[in-house]
Amino acid sequence: MNKAVILCGGRGERLRPLTSKTPKPLIKIGGQPVLEHLINVLKKGGVEEIYLAVSYLGEKIEEYFQDGQKWGVKIYYSYDREPLGGAGAIKLLEKRLDVSFVVLNGDFLTNLNLIEMVNFHRQKRGTASFLVHRTNHPYDSDLVEYDDNFLVKRFFRPKPGDKFKPVSKSGAHIFEPEVFKYIPMNKSYSLEKELIPELLKKGKKLYAFYNQAYSKDIGTWPRLKKARQDFRQGKI
Repeated sequence: MNKAVILCGGRGERLRPLTSKTPKPLIKIGGQPVLEHLINVLKKGGVEEIYLAVSYLGEKIEEYFQDGQKWGVKIYYSYDREPLGGAGAIKLLEKRLDVSFVVLNGDFLTNLNLIEMVNFHRQKRGTASFLVHRTNHPYDSDLVEYDDNFLVKRFFRPKPGDKFKPVSKSGAHIFEPEVFKYIPMNKSYSLEKELIPELLKKGKKLYAFYNQAYSKDIGTWPRLKKARQDFRQGKI
């Protein structure tokens, strides 16, 4: 799998004042921006063409990574001047993404073996595959319920009193180009709140790639602190 998108447009409101002048993907863990860690994951996984979907302070991201030559990849930039959400940002790249492609959230730290996930996706032959893992904060996570064949049956936010397994979608996805049929053009459209529920509603086969890879988003101060601590302790 040769193409990937990293979603870098979030404003990082919950990490103020750190994100007042620094875009969330440039926050450093172990001396490197979290986005640099993700680019290295993609590079190790065989991806050579990376599209950074940027918005807020996107020029700082472009200034740092430029054309990607330093990392041995080709980096391109897609700016959404108005907030389009994750799926809306991907839609802008429809003409570039004519084969299976990876989508990573730009605000999570992982040591995912992408080759394993790609092999899983190809074996299942679904419309999409998501990295899933156990979570210790289920009530603010997108939970995934799936069958013995890892076919996703339900994608939901739990409410107090619900019975569920604390397994959530992480920040790594693989999509087939057919998903573009379900994303409106030039409209804000969320990956989690709109696209994935729509794909399930249409009966598309989505699969959960359950894996023990380290995976933690850094969108809040406690999670960022924990990710930095885990990195220092060699957990990733």
